[in-house]
Amino acid sequence: MTSTDSLAKKLQGQLSTLREITRAISAAGSLDQILALITRKTARVISADSCSIYLLDDHNYLVLKATTGLAPDAIGHARLKLGEGLTGHAAKIGKPIAASHASRDPRFKYLPETKETAFRSLLAAPLIARDQVIGAINVQTREDRAYSEDDIELLALIADIAAGELQKALLYDEIGGLKEALETRKLVERAKGILMKRHKIDEQDAFARIQHQARASRRSMREVAEAIILAEQV
Repeated sequence: MTSTDSLAKKLQGQLSTLREITRAISAAGSLDQILALITRKTARVISADSCSIYLLDDHNYLVLKATTGLAPDAIGHARLKLGEGLTGHAAKIGKPIAASHASRDPRFKYLPETKETAFRSLLAAPLIARDQVIGAINVQTREDRAYSEDDIELLALIADIAAGELQKALLYDEIGGLKEALETRKLVERAKGILMKRHKIDEQDAFARIQHQARASRRSMREVAEAIILAEQV
């Protein structure tokens, strides 16, 4: 096989994987499923030992949300300021950053909770949707690795595909959370009305009773409200 044939085969494989990632992301349901799928398939196509996704929170921190190689317990806890570390720097400047031996790079920041000392190289790319940075994705290997231009371009393409889908998933999660909060409020209001009528107490006392019961039973306000409403219907 000539070098041209080999290059064509590699490109074909990468394009096939990009199509696979796009289809799989579209079929995935929850945000967690999408994140897990992206990290798993990205690690495979780039032949990396780890792939991680950090999403930007309201305080300008990149929070680890999914990983295939870092410590699972670090998910939701490991965080970088925007511009901090190689991954944070990639997110801040809006361009990929590669380091064959990351810990030797002056921009590197070690996060103890991730237990990432097993990895040497790092390639990070920003997640940008509608001209807004929403996070970053990185891949790491256990051995020193000089990432090629093809590697960098491929991760950037994956990041572009992922960013749009992740932004939609984040919006759906936010809408779902608001809907849940509204439904809970309606149930609590209904339960307060029942307690006010049953015990001839005011609204403040009724709310305090629901709150106290939730704490004592280690249940949510919604669960307590639903129990009060159900008992009234029996």
